[in-house]
Amino acid sequence: MREKKLADTNNRVKPLSGIEYHGIAGASADCEAAVINLFQCGRSPKRAYVLTEANKHALLLIDDIGDQIAIKSGFASSYHGTGPRAFSFVLALLYQSGVAIEENLVDAALIDTNRDLKRIIETAPRRPSRWAEYIFEDHFADAAGGKLWRNFPFVVPFAIIDPRMVDLARDFQSKPDEKLMTGYRRLEDILRERTGVREHGTKLFSTVFLGKNRRLTWKVDDEAEQTGRANLFSAAFMAFRNPRAHQERPSNIDEQLSEFLVLNQLFRLEALAVAELSGPNNGGHRAANDTIAETDVNAKKRPTKG
Repeated sequence: MREKKLADTNNRVKPLSGIEYHGIAGASADCEAAVINLFQCGRSPKRAYVLTEANKHALLLIDDIGDQIAIKSGFASSYHGTGPRAFSFVLALLYQSGVAIEENLVDAALIDTNRDLKRIIETAPRRPSRWAEYIFEDHFADAAGGKLWRNFPFVVPFAIIDPRMVDLARDFQSKPDEKLMTGYRRLEDILRERTGVREHGTKLFSTVFLGKNRRLTWKVDDEAEQTGRANLFSAAFMAFRNPRAHQERPSNIDEQLSEFLVLNQLFRLEALAVAELSGPNNGGHRAANDTIAETDVNAKKRPTKG
């Protein structure tokens, strides 16, 4: 477990007692990925120290609770190559994110001990500041346009995935078309099981969610919101599921992942729907929580000791 340390009001760090090390020295791709992973995991740095020795660079990052994260010396500058490109991208990302950046000139082994890192923070930063000179023009342009995020890897945000779709999300990128079609069929099956309506596609959704005899509804005050939620189901199937079912779709992972998240939102809305008391034959149909429990394909029994 990481030790929690608070930064004072001047953004200086309390005495260092533990530092996380990320990346691999001399490997720019690993060091770039390490910084991206921090942003992906919600640990966006608040302060960054660029540690420079000649044309080699490492980073010391401070997060919002004062924890120190060292990114090893995989970055470079002063030539055109993968090392300077990775360094440029990371600096542009920090700059775009509002991170306070300083540069310190260091010895090769300075990052190896806690005492040395404490000395870095207490040492006056390089003046005039030159860290911006390490950023390439295209990265500056992308930062100004908010486009640097496009370089992040496509990952599934598991924290918001409906439990009934987790099995599809785990290896989504291996067979995205197959996972999407399975998800669409699963959603229809769940609604048919809950309501007894034997229709398919848009007819199923209109019967279940719309009209005087609708089977399911949501606890919302505005009837327009109820209608809007219901129409999302039909619109998503017409816009995404039906074309995918009848023709081969381009294998564009960003669009496929976006479509998967749309489908996930339909699952989440279905889970929130409750029986419409005025609808026909609703007394004998299942509650949403019962359906989730029985259709959770990820539920596993606790393994027995052998």
